[in-house]
Amino acid sequence: MCADIRTSFAGGGRAARTLCLLMMTGEGMWINKFQVLLTLLTMAVGSLALSLTYFLGDGARLYLWRDMEQLMGDWVIASPAARYDSRMLKSRLSSEFTSGDLEFARDNVRHARLVEPLYQGTVSVDFGAIDRTMVVDGVTATLGREPLFRPRYGRGFSDEGWRTMVWECMLTESAVTSLGIDPGRDATVLVDNHPFHVVGVTPDPPDADPILRSRVIVPYGSAQELWIPFGTVGEILVAWSSPQFMNEVVDDLHRALDTCRGEETYFLSSSQFRILKSRSIIANVMVYGQMQALFCIAIAFVGVMNVMLTSTARRSNEFAIRLSMGAKQATILTIVLLESCFIGLAGALLGIALSAAVAPYAAGVLQVKINGASRLLPYYGLRGVLLPLLVCGLAGLAAGIMPALRVRKLDVLACLRNTC
Repeated sequence: MCADIRTSFAGGGRAARTLCLLMMTGEGMWINKFQVLLTLLTMAVGSLALSLTYFLGDGARLYLWRDMEQLMGDWVIASPAARYDSRMLKSRLSSEFTSGDLEFARDNVRHARLVEPLYQGTVSVDFGAIDRTMVVDGVTATLGREPLFRPRYGRGFSDEGWRTMVWECMLTESAVTSLGIDPGRDATVLVDNHPFHVVGVTPDPPDADPILRSRVIVPYGSAQELWIPFGTVGEILVAWSSPQFMNEVVDDLHRALDTCRGEETYFLSSSQFRILKSRSIIANVMVYGQMQALFCIAIAFVGVMNVMLTSTARRSNEFAIRLSMGAKQATILTIVLLESCFIGLAGALLGIALSAAVAPYAAGVLQVKINGASRLLPYYGLRGVLLPLLVCGLAGLAAGIMPALRVRKLDVLACLRNTC
């Protein structure tokens, strides 16, 4: 057969030799087709687990964490907590944050996207005969551009509202429901006995207790006039410029406030901890998936080695004849290694195809386990394709080394004598 192929190419050539090697490799795989099939399926399971792990992990990084940070807010909020024996606070009239604290934080927190004052408190909100106690958030114009404070319905604050020329507020969806307000109609509510015109409806803060979901958002200038003591700024909100700087921003804020106020004179509340928890879930899933994949590939490695040992034993007479007719040892070794490598690559391709098919369903199952996840979509990147091919291909190649060494020690005369 190989001789016919060589004559069909001008002068034999490299293409003819390559085709002959591939044909002899295929013949060897066909001889043990049932064993090869079972081993290939085991390798496919390992490849499936490995590629699925990276499809979901990369999808989480691109979609889930980005959405969670947008919804939860990629920030940390510092609130004053007086420790009366603090040497630095004893010289102050109040233990609240001052404009000096705010500026010191702005100057000393690296990788911060914004450092803004924020007011948070509780107020009485009346609409008609309904009276509720709600949390009020006083936000600056910069914070008003953040997703959590952008209105889903309504126009939002006007320029006059930001300059406190008129009293305007926005309500969260839970607050609108609690007060029985029609979002499509103009409404005026009494916030701490001050009439505020409702100009928008914002989303509820994610993962908040039900009692804290009903909130009123007002411009920071309005909060300054009504509730923030003179010479103070309320709370300090610091947002990181990129998720990779999250921990650095929190640490820098700790150091800055320790320096300008003293230790234990404030406390921090941050989406950092919820994001880290969600990341730990994804990281644990990826570690578990990788371990499961490597375990399956290790079993497949033993299977490939067993298949190749059986194949080389059955084809020992064939190899002896080829060697006696002038075939090189390197050619026979190449056939054995190609066969084992092909089994690994075929299993990897099958596993990748199955993984691409089941990834959307697996993403839905994983999404349920993560609080605040709006969506988790798989990302079919190169890592999820190339890594299983590389690992399974190398595993198959390594599994063929021992059978190839046995072929190298083949006793050609003994095999020819048995053939005769």
